[in-house]
Amino acid sequence: MSKAPNVSLDIRVECDVYLSENSVKVIKAVKNILNNCTVTLTDSKILAISKIPESLNKIYEHARSRAILGVFRRVLDDNTIANYTWFYLNKQAAYAGIVSICEEESESPLGPIKITITSNQLQLIINWLTS
Repeated sequence: MSKAPNVSLDIRVECDVYLSENSVKVIKAVKNILNNCTVTLTDSKILAISKIPESLNKIYEHARSRAILGVFRRVLDDNTIANYTWFYLNKQAAYAGIVSICEEESESPLGPIKITITSNQLQLIINWLTS
């Protein structure tokens, strides 16, 4: 595994918790895909935040093992605005410990997990995640 770039960044993870869902399981889904994060739960939303590039290691590893690098790069590039980008992950897959990129919000039946990465060195992070 290539070491995460030593850059300043903000990682923000958001997902809705529906009435039919167990919030503990949704928190587990988030923690399954993001290391070293602070997780908070409001009435119907989970927010996780990290400033550590290594928090993305599980996503980095799973993107390689599932051979989704091309799709992942396209999604990150398409969603890049100035110094941030974002992507969706399937919430049910994340609960099972699997990184499944969603190109559309509707691809995750219970709503996706949205991950936003902000950095002045964003292209370096995208290159690391997808090469």
